[in-house]
Amino acid sequence: MKPHSKLKIGDMVRPVKVPPGLHDAAGIGTPQIFERILGKTLRIEGFDEQGNLELNVLDDGSQASDYCHHTIWIEPDFVEAVTDATPTI
Repeated sequence: MKPHSKLKIGDMVRPVKVPPGLHDAAGIGTPQIFERILGKTLRIEGFDEQGNLELNVLDDGSQASDYCHHTIWIEPDFVEAVTDATPTI
């Protein structure tokens, strides 16, 4: 599957729902990070082969400026596009 046709790298999105059945298999607090990003405005950094969005976030769920923090992947169905916005910092 290719990236969602309406979204592209650099676009801003707002996560509106945590994907169901999200597990913390690696013990790094993944479900909690997804909870923290809800309602925040984040920049799309990339897409994977399935079309999931790559977001880089800090511990508090705000936008990270680089890959040194948390990189999460979320399906496009769980975000809404945001126009004319800057990332939540």
